[in-house]
Amino acid sequence: MGRRVMARVVAASLLAGGCQAVVPSPEDGGRRAVLSPVSPVPPASPVSPVSPVSPGASPVPQLTPRQFAARGRFTVNQGTVSRSQGGFQADGANESAVLVSGPARLALTNPQIDKTGNSASNSESGFFGVNAAVLAQSGGSAEISGGSVTTDSAGASGLFAYGESSTVSMTGGTIETSADYSHGASAADRGRATLARVKVTTSGIHSAAVLAARGGGEVTVIGGELATSGRLSAGAYSMGSVTCVGARLEAEQSEGLVVDGASSLSAKDCVVRGAVGARMFRLGGRRQGPGVLTLEGGRLMAEKGDTFQVRGTTGLITVRRGVRVRNDGRLLHVTRRGRAALTVAGSALDGDVMTDETSSATVELRGSARLTGRISRAALALDASSRWSVTDDSVVGALTGARIKGGVVENVVGNGHVVRYDSHLTANRALGGRSYALAKGGRLLPGR
Repeated sequence: MGRRVMARVVAASLLAGGCQAVVPSPEDGGRRAVLSPVSPVPPASPVSPVSPVSPGASPVPQLTPRQFAARGRFTVNQGTVSRSQGGFQADGANESAVLVSGPARLALTNPQIDKTGNSASNSESGFFGVNAAVLAQSGGSAEISGGSVTTDSAGASGLFAYGESSTVSMTGGTIETSADYSHGASAADRGRATLARVKVTTSGIHSAAVLAARGGGEVTVIGGELATSGRLSAGAYSMGSVTCVGARLEAEQSEGLVVDGASSLSAKDCVVRGAVGARMFRLGGRRQGPGVLTLEGGRLMAEKGDTFQVRGTTGLITVRRGVRVRNDGRLLHVTRRGRAALTVAGSALDGDVMTDETSSATVELRGSARLTGRISRAALALDASSRWSVTDDSVVGALTGARIKGGVVENVVGNGHVVRYDSHLTANRALGGRSYALAKGGRLLPGR
């Protein structure tokens, strides 16, 4: 016992002097863990490369200068350390239960990780991972297999990877956060977070299940269940790059998916449910350029709003391979000087397409795509295999790809309604400013 106390005293003295301390860990059978005082993370590069899916995007603005250094109760900053069946707790402000700094690698098997104690700054916790239960920074790597990660304090995300080459991953197990500004898993400034078959639940406001934060964070979700119950808490939120495959995402009071600024989000064979299906916008300071949203297979269900909303930004939306949607009547709603391009391939979508007077939208149907709904102030392009079924009188700008035979537009099913097109547009030159009958009744008329 005397030797153990003396070792801890020596370790504390070395840490106070800024040196590393190597101490035996009784929980690890006497194997050594490298502990060190935590210095502030080196500042992020003022300019990060733009995302390859966002051509023409402007450079990333410089992140907010740091005010608080990350601290950890269990800290690794050198070598490779493995632990099994252990418990890790932290209750201090701005303190992580587990902190891994590069070039160290940490592997945890079936851990129980608990974090209490509020962050001193929600922006610091959201941008840099300060106060997260598990934080990998400066090129560090944390790999978790099974177990649980639980936080119940403000600004305490479950997992966070900050900085280039920093990675955090979890396979199996659970992540639960219950306070505000506490995401399930997050990555920022080119850090990478990966979840595989993990159950994630958050209940605070501003607490997305997964978040790709500023500076090109990357998040990958493979399988698993992600659920949020708080306001302003999306299932998946991207300011960088988010990829979801075969996962279930549910946001009780928020959007299922969010694309913020020149970022990307893709969902393949996922079931996504939210108050709104997907929202694309750009908050001040985010990268300028188009946001990219790609859905392949699966379902997107909006319980209280639109399937797709685009506000004050350019949204490039691709839906392919049998995606099914549900909404309260609007498939696509573009407002506040927004621009949207919706490409639908091999899918049948229901709902209206609408823009306000400051915005524009183009819908392209190809590969036997089907659209059922009304169009108000948007352009429509169809290939020979696709069809629009009109549910109410509509106004289109450009209408291209209309298959006309004997004065009847065969691939627009009018159902007795009137569709007006802008005869002054060059794109409508093939229509010759004439009127046509629509399949199953209705008329296509020139006019604005």
